[in-house]
Amino acid sequence: MSSGSSEQCSDDEGADLLPVVNDGDTVDNEEIRNIVQNYCTRSVGSTDTMVANNDYAETCRTTEEWDKEVDIDADNDAVIVEDEFSIPNDLIEGMCFTRKTDLQFALQGWAIKNNVQYIVIASNRTKFTIVCAKHDCPVYPCLWRLHSAQSKRLGGVWKISSIKNQHRCVSPILDSGHRQCNSQFISFYILPTIRKHMDLKPREIIGRMESKFNIKVSYMKAWDARRKAIKVVFGSWEESYRTLNLFMDAVASVMPGTVYRIQSTQTNRFQRLFWAFGPSITGWKYCRPVLSLDGTFLLGKYRGTLLTAIGMDANNGLYPLAFAVVESECTESWIWFLRQVNELLPVVTNRPNLCIISDRHAGLVRGCREIFPNVAHRHCLRHLRENFKKAIRQMGIGDVDFLCQKMYAAGNTDDKAFFNRCMEDMRRIKVDIHQWLVDRDVSRWSLINDGGFRFGVMTTNAAESFNGVLKRARGLPIQALITAIYYNIISMFMRRLEFIATEEQQNNNFFAPRVQTLVKKIEEEARRMPEPIRLNLNEFQVVDMSSRSYRVDILDGRRCKCSCEKPMLYHSPCSHVVCCLALLRRSHFEYVSPYYTTTNYKLSYSGEFHHIPNKDEWGEHNPISGIMPLLPPNYRRRSGRPRTNRYRNTMDEAQAGSSRLCGACHLAGHNKATCPTRFNRRN
Repeated sequence: MSSGSSEQCSDDEGADLLPVVNDGDTVDNEEIRNIVQNYCTRSVGSTDTMVANNDYAETCRTTEEWDKEVDIDADNDAVIVEDEFSIPNDLIEGMCFTRKTDLQFALQGWAIKNNVQYIVIASNRTKFTIVCAKHDCPVYPCLWRLHSAQSKRLGGVWKISSIKNQHRCVSPILDSGHRQCNSQFISFYILPTIRKHMDLKPREIIGRMESKFNIKVSYMKAWDARRKAIKVVFGSWEESYRTLNLFMDAVASVMPGTVYRIQSTQTNRFQRLFWAFGPSITGWKYCRPVLSLDGTFLLGKYRGTLLTAIGMDANNGLYPLAFAVVESECTESWIWFLRQVNELLPVVTNRPNLCIISDRHAGLVRGCREIFPNVAHRHCLRHLRENFKKAIRQMGIGDVDFLCQKMYAAGNTDDKAFFNRCMEDMRRIKVDIHQWLVDRDVSRWSLINDGGFRFGVMTTNAAESFNGVLKRARGLPIQALITAIYYNIISMFMRRLEFIATEEQQNNNFFAPRVQTLVKKIEEEARRMPEPIRLNLNEFQVVDMSSRSYRVDILDGRRCKCSCEKPMLYHSPCSHVVCCLALLRRSHFEYVSPYYTTTNYKLSYSGEFHHIPNKDEWGEHNPISGIMPLLPPNYRRRSGRPRTNRYRNTMDEAQAGSSRLCGACHLAGHNKATCPTRFNRRN
């Protein structure tokens, strides 16, 4: 059953009303969907690597780092795109253009290629006249002049009527600050590329302009050109917010089970949006009861943060469940997000043994305590490692990397003896280190003390991996962002359904492929063990190859226990249990959690997505029913290039073993400004 709602709250003081964009400025919704769908289809290959892992990995935490990271996006510099707007080599009288914008683009491109500049002296709906920029030069004036007009006889096309004189100011030296090479021209030039590559970056635009016109544009001009091109292709940000409630109603009407909620002020200014697609909600009940929560910054005209709740399927693949667009990753926004999950998603609220994994953000800690008091809230081991590193430095202890490795190993191990040994090693170095970890509740960050709620998942890499898949879609208007997420999930569903069908035909395994590999590995370990000793009807003693003895209990109801605690942690029998079940002539498959089976894997992706209606099929705003046009949020970005400076933390530091070298002498320990050889260089 689809549902949608809107919340209103009091306005912020000093809120400025932004003008509403007219409907004439919108772009065809069908064209937007085709562009986004094609992009998601090409990038769906990255979902094959979207699997849960507990490896430590550094991530980009600012827009500047994200833009400089070349591994995040595919290299588009060598992609050849057919230009929709042709640039003529020569201008001749009688040349016709369909629109005035095509005429202006052709003139600008011709001027840049020939290294000449002009100024506009007359421009209206029927005529366009330009002269050379040096027409008033007192020493050597250039009398070149071009006049064009709209021809009614030819059906309204624009025609170059006359070209007088020749340019006498042509210079072989290219001017980097060319008058005609503005952001508007660059935006027209990259339009075909933007339609095929939504993740085109400013640095790639700079490279394209330099290779095509031999002119180097500034980063700010390239960024502004990209913004204008996105507006032409995907519509304005203001119009996207204005019809957001109608768009979400249309999505919920065609996909049963889809839920959403929009929070706005009393003057109908957008504040927050929460949504979850129906097929994802239906399929998540067949996944493990584990949710990873994380947020990522948006890159568009308005500031904001995308919050995500990501699950885990039978094959350790990421399973997107719920999303929200909020003002920032703050305490209030996280509490609001968790409240929507609790109220709109009964499949989560009523799920037994639910586990939420997140960083130790104050909003998440408080929200889980107040809204999900009976849920196991676990902390991301990677984020805790960074907090641990910061605490060590404040204590003034050396060898920080060694202690961080010890801490991470202690949290990621399923061996109780190894965990105690790591904790004891850190206690011997300094008692405060050991006490710092104990105060964080070892059951929240260590696998061996978890109690089996995590299913072996120790980090929020799942949520962060999906955020990385969105790439530059985070810089699109909000409706295009939702559409990009929509088609990313569809592409992921279809790719995994095809993978499941292929596996059923070739292997026909009982478990998902990655789980089946682990089960076979456990079977091989069990074959190398001696025969277990049966102590009574349910209890066994097993001695492994290292002469360590384990107690195994085979209970009723397909339950088992082992003193190694792996069956409880991973919800799958260990090699000791498999050895005992073989003695009883029982199948160990029955003791593996059903969340790992191929049946659950297939049911997770059994939901069906449907076509989103075109804009002319949406509803209309109705003040009587309370469906009003929404104004853009107050958290608009400042004018100019988005600010990327922030407080640095330990996640921004280079990995151990790497050090920055001086640019002058190429030695470590200083930079070029403080190099001891700087005085010799000056002399």
